[in-house]
This record gives sequence, structure tokens and C-alpha cells, in this order.
Amino acid sequence: MFSAARTALVAAVCFLALVSTAAAQFDQLAAQIPASANAAALVDVERLLASPLARQEGWKDKHAQAYAAGLIALAPDARRMILASQIDFEYMKSQWEAAVADFAQPRTIAGIARATKGTLDPVGETPAVLLGDNSYCVQFAPTRLGVMSPANRQSVARWLREVSSRMSPELSPYLKGTLVASETSQIVIAFDLEDAIPSDVIRAKLAASAALKGTSIDLDAATRILAGLRGVVLEVAVTDGAFGRLMVHFRQDASLLAPVAKPLLMEVLSDLGARIDDLDGWKATAEAQRFVFNGPLSKEGMKRVFLLIDSPTAALVASDSSQGTEQSAAANTAQATQQYFQKVTSMRDDLRERSKDAKTFGEYALWLDNGARRIDRLPILDVDPDMLAYGRYVAARMRDASMALKGIGIQSGARTAQVYQSGATYVAGYSYYTEWRNVDAERRAIKAQERATGATSARQIALEVENETAKIRQAMTAKYRVNF
Repeated sequence: MFSAARTALVAAVCFLALVSTAAAQFDQLAAQIPASANAAALVDVERLLASPLARQEGWKDKHAQAYAAGLIALAPDARRMILASQIDFEYMKSQWEAAVADFAQPRTIAGIARATKGTLDPVGETPAVLLGDNSYCVQFAPTRLGVMSPANRQSVARWLREVSSRMSPELSPYLKGTLVASETSQIVIAFDLEDAIPSDVIRAKLAASAALKGTSIDLDAATRILAGLRGVVLEVAVTDGAFGRLMVHFRQDASLLAPVAKPLLMEVLSDLGARIDDLDGWKATAEAQRFVFNGPLSKEGMKRVFLLIDSPTAALVASDSSQGTEQSAAANTAQATQQYFQKVTSMRDDLRERSKDAKTFGEYALWLDNGARRIDRLPILDVDPDMLAYGRYVAARMRDASMALKGIGIQSGARTAQVYQSGATYVAGYSYYTEWRNVDAERRAIKAQERATGATSARQIALEVENETAKIRQAMTAKYRVNF
């Protein structure tokens, strides 16, 4: 009995030591993130790949293979990473993005410059390289690198001065709280939303919300609650399975919204293009100042989570060229071109699959925009110019499809606004209800027509991309004598 108790105690102490170490390590990384960040993602790659599920399914080997094939940008020896950005929530665009990562093997800025054909450009006393993907990579320690985008040298210099003597994070109180979650979860994604959204915008969104339609919830009271939104955190813990917990925090009592918490959340996530279908089956718990949703994550759900982690990390995974084998320029070009093609077609295929799950055209349009942005940011070193032209073409056509889908609401709104009732008073043989029904039917017909037009345009664009994909595959296979 004593032996069992002692064993349990030792195990508990070891566990606490491990999670404390994990939190401390993320503290060190977070200390090198700009204080103005309002979004952050923590990824404990080492603990993730050491989980029972990862070992059972061979994630480590698959990860290494995917990295070698150029399908993912996270190096196999990455241990932990923190990604952060300052998002303009009005336009949903990042002002800047930064990442800091620890690796098992040392990196050198000189090696990264050689491997990427970047330009060595020390910033003050910090070794740095300017990269072709509009980012700066800096070296904090032999096994710790940082990257910032866009590559504004003055901004990078200010970032480095800001964090040079910092020993602990200076993030917002809300984001600091996410570090605690890193003790038990391998992935944590958080958005600080305090004072980010104007009350009039919130009320307008609520007035048009399908989740609130038919309810007796007071819009003014709901607006006040949501104006006090603090932020959203998604935690992912992987043991023998993958499990998620999403929390929405408020400054005041949000109990009024409890009956519509889940449909309202799903509606917002869909609008942002960040919906995870697994959430439909998650358990929802409403507390005074917090809503909690938790449940299992499927493989597709995990894939969606990783798609949310989108940051300029290409520089962080560049290998020291002295560690690799020498190849001819032609071989380098063939390999880089093949990897670029695989990444573009992988993104295209993923978007095609996701289109089947999109609840609205607007949601799919956002996914298309995100896909185009990821293509824009792919590494282009040694890639064949014709392949780069193909990548630019695919990104442009994704944006065209997105505009076609977004235009559905604009066009139908403009046209239906021109269809109105005459406002006539009683006339013999005139039926107000008949006119109302005719107007309503005409408006619905217009919306259906615009939806069909937009969807047809998007499908036509997809067919054109397929044709160009077949052409470039044939051309590149013939040129480099390797399968594309």
C-alpha cells in the first residue's frame, strides 16, 4: 500500500514538474513576442508527437515524410513554437506576424542564408537574414529562432530592442492567461477581443442573426454583453485521442445568451471561415462570465485546427545548408518545383473538399481568400518560373471565385432593393396580400438567380484551374523527368 502510494506521489510530482517546465518554456518564448499582440498560438510539438495517439498512428514518421515532401513547413526537430500577431479585427488583416521557436538541433543564420539565398543583414547585435518571403529571421540563441513579417527593418529593430532585456511576457492579461493552458494542452490558440468590436456593429449583426431569430432575447441587453467580450481560447489536448475545449470569456454576466450560445458561436465561426464541424457535437456549459464547449476532435477537426495556425514560419524551418547533401542546380530546381506544386495542389484539393461542408457562400469565400494568401507566401527559392506563374494564377483565380461568391449578397441586395410594393391604398379588385406575395416571390427569385450565377462562376473558375493544373503537370514532368 505504501509502495503504491509512494509511486503515485512520485508520478504526480514528476507530472507537475513536467507541466511547470512546459509553462516556463513557453514563458521564455512569449517574453520575446511584442506586447501589442492580440492573437497567439502555442504549439508544443515535442509533447504532441510523444502522445499515445501520435505514437500509435506514427505521426512522427509521417511528419518527417511530409516535411521532406514539402507539404508542411514545420521541421521534424521543432520542439515548441509560439506564433503571434496584431490583427485589425475590422478588416481581419494582420498588422504584423511573428513567431519564436525552439529546435532540438542548432541553426545558424549563415546556414539559413545559404539555404534560402537570403541576404545577411544583422539588426544591431542580433544575427538576422532578410528572406524572399517578406520576412526577417533572427537568432536569439543557437537553438532558438524568431521571424517577423512584413520585413520592415525598422519594425524588426524595435521588436528586438523591446524584448532584449525582457525576462517574462508582457502580453495582455488575457493572452498571458493562455500560457497556463500550455501545462495540459499541446495546442492553444487565443484571441484577445477586448474593445475590438463597436457596439453598433454588434447590434446590427445580432439583428440579422439566424441564431437569435424567433427568440425573446433583448437585443440591447445582448449587445451590452457582447460588447464586454474579453476573448476566445481553443485548447487541444492529445492523449489516446484528440480533445478540444473552446472557451468564450466575458467581462459581465452572460447568462442571458446561454440558450443560444452554441448556435451563435457556430454562426460567428462560419462567418470567419473558422468553423470546426466537431463543435456541433460538443457539450456546452454556461457559466456567469464564461461559455465552455468541449468534446473529441476528429482527424478532420485536427486538420482544421492546424489550418488556423497560419504564420510566416518558413524561415524557422530552413535547414543549415552545411548539414545537407550537395545537389546540382538542376536537381535543386526540380525538387523545389515539385514541392511547390505539391503544396499548391494540396491546398486546392483541401478547398475542394471543404466546399462540400460550407454552410454559406460567404464562409467558402473566406476559405478561398485564406488559400490564396497561403499560396502567396509559399517559399519560392529555386522554383521554376513557369511553376511560379501557375501558383500566381491559382491564387488569382481563388480570389476571383471568392469575389464571385461574395458578390452574390451584394448583387441580390441591390436588385431586391429595387423591388418594392406600390403602397397603393384600397382599389376595387386590388389585393394588398397578393402584391406582397408577388414582391416576396420576386425577391426570392432574384436571390436564387444570383446564387446560381455566383456558384456557376465559381465552378467555371475551378474547371479552368483544373485545366491549367493538367497542363503544368505535363510540362514540368516532361521538363524535369520526375512525376508531378
